[in-house]
Amino acid sequence: MMHPGCSAMKLVLCALVLLSALAAQATEVYTYRDENGNVVFSDKPGKNSKKHQVKEIPTMPAFAIPEEKPEEKPAEPAFSYTSLSIVTPRNEDHLQAGYAGNVQVSGVLSPGLRPDDEIVLLDNGKIVGQGRQTHFNLKNLFRGEHQLQMEVRNPEGEVMISSNPVILYVHRASSLNRGG
Repeated sequence: MMHPGCSAMKLVLCALVLLSALAAQATEVYTYRDENGNVVFSDKPGKNSKKHQVKEIPTMPAFAIPEEKPEEKPAEPAFSYTSLSIVTPRNEDHLQAGYAGNVQVSGVLSPGLRPDDEIVLLDNGKIVGQGRQTHFNLKNLFRGEHQLQMEVRNPEGEVMISSNPVILYVHRASSLNRGG
């Protein structure tokens, strides 16, 4: 018993042999002159036709086409902020007792904040505010010296730029200094 694929393979092989025989026959060309004296070429022999010797078409070996290398884009220059500063309060300002230790800290950043970065406000090295704004309200600060500083941090928490520290002196009423 023959495998069912064998008969199909035999059919394909036979077709290829016939096609190659036809291709070989198709290379025969005949020439003759018509009643006006013009040379006529034909693939069928006629009376007074001569077999024309067809020269093989010259061929060239294919050459490898070099692969296109993707254009290397110049590396984007690393982004950096150029300045960050606290504008209020000013360095060595005194916050008097009547303000109850409440103050607004405002900063200026250039260029503007990138979408994934954030601004952090530090008071004596501790985070007291963070977000996308450059204004923070601090409430009920204790009496004494406060060193305020702003930082811009990327999503990984790395400091991109820091402001210079600003010293703020907070005065609060004391129960020890009551007149009486």
